[in-house]
Amino acid sequence: MASDRMASDSMASDRKVGHGAVWAVLGQGTGQVLSLLLFLVIARFVSKESFGLVSVSLATIEVARRVLIDPLTQVVTAKPGVTDRDFNFCFFVVVVVAGTLALILFFGAPWISAMIGTPAAADTLHILSAILLAFGLSATHGAWLVRGLQFRALALRSVASVIAGGVVGIGMALNGYDLWSLVGQQLTIQTVSVITLWYGTSWRPTLAFSWREGRGSVGQAAHIATSAIWTSIALDADIFFASAFFGLTAAGVYNAGKRIMLAANMLLVNTISAVAMPTFANIGRHQDRGPAFLNGLRLTSAMTAPAFAGMAATAPLLVRVILGERWSDVSLIITALAASGYALSIGQFATSILLVQQRPHLDSLTSAVAAIVNVTTFFMVLRFGPVALAATVSATTIGVLPVRLRFAMRELGIRWGQIVQVLLPSLVAAGVMATVLIVIRAMLPALPPPLGLGIQIPLGMACYALAMRLVSPALFQESSRAVGQLLKRRRVSPS
Repeated sequence: MASDRMASDSMASDRKVGHGAVWAVLGQGTGQVLSLLLFLVIARFVSKESFGLVSVSLATIEVARRVLIDPLTQVVTAKPGVTDRDFNFCFFVVVVVAGTLALILFFGAPWISAMIGTPAAADTLHILSAILLAFGLSATHGAWLVRGLQFRALALRSVASVIAGGVVGIGMALNGYDLWSLVGQQLTIQTVSVITLWYGTSWRPTLAFSWREGRGSVGQAAHIATSAIWTSIALDADIFFASAFFGLTAAGVYNAGKRIMLAANMLLVNTISAVAMPTFANIGRHQDRGPAFLNGLRLTSAMTAPAFAGMAATAPLLVRVILGERWSDVSLIITALAASGYALSIGQFATSILLVQQRPHLDSLTSAVAAIVNVTTFFMVLRFGPVALAATVSATTIGVLPVRLRFAMRELGIRWGQIVQVLLPSLVAAGVMATVLIVIRAMLPALPPPLGLGIQIPLGMACYALAMRLVSPALFQESSRAVGQLLKRRRVSPS
């Protein structure tokens, strides 16, 4: 009887994780597709300089959020046996921190913009500082939903906020507001996000918490914040370098490429992270996390390796189709950044394990290494231009990945041979696919870009599937079953 009850509980947990994964994919996927489509529309009415200016401003805000707002919510999300008192403490601390940051950015915009080498960003920073307060008001609610694997509410929030922001942004762009249409879009997205998150969450903050109970969480958050400082340098320094050394027009082109890569990262990497952390946290037995980690890596690589390899191989056609000839230089940035997207997807699994295992300082150390290597090499390649800068991002991200993996492997007792075994098949198959696509593109240079892309996408999918079946029949069958289950769940709307 007891074993039957345990099996039943396990199956119920698996179903909940599965439904959560579906809604995470649907939410991130739909939100990112809509966001990308709206970006592509607005890009035809807004100057490259404006995109460069807003990208620098948003990168500055993102650094503040990642360093001082996200750490405490990550601690709560990964904490075993989390209670409402933990969420209450998290909410009030995050709101105070976010409000303080918003005031600092509001009054210090001229000084901060000069410090990052883009004085022209002062006006946009001045207004966009309100986004930080929105982050503070919604971050804990998002963490509460993630911990409960309630991704449906997050999915609806994502779609609603992106649509509302798109309506405002496109409307302002069509009326000639240029830069300010981008600002209006971002403010609308965050406002709607706060409203929908509060509406879609049954939890409400109360004063039922104590500082003494929360000090441990603050200490762990400090470790994550230290890691986030280095992570921000590693992930966002290229945007600041592009604007400061190449000018706002080049920064606009660079950001457009990174924006498209970000959509892919958000769809794939952030979805993986959103599901992985609470899943690992809910695995009670330490010895069960190792097999889950390896299985997750195998499936993650099977999804992300062909996605990023395909983007790199088809970038010239892709950019001409979705952005037009005016933005053709963006394709070189996408190709150069593609490898970093794959490395981030694999590294995110290692980060989730380190946080669940209460080892945030190890993740911080790895991020510090990545940041130092990035900044050092950026100065060395600046004279070669923005494409070299993007290629350096990929090279350093791949170079530091083994360090992050090694820390996670040590926690779980995993060997390098096991890592190679789960990653190599999809990498080989993705390499074969990319090679075939590049050769086909060279053979068919006269085709219109939409037709060429229409041929290459299904051809690439078929080539990858065939190569995967030859290299690893077992993984091919497992991936096919996973895709089949996902499509089945999409037809039957989960609740």
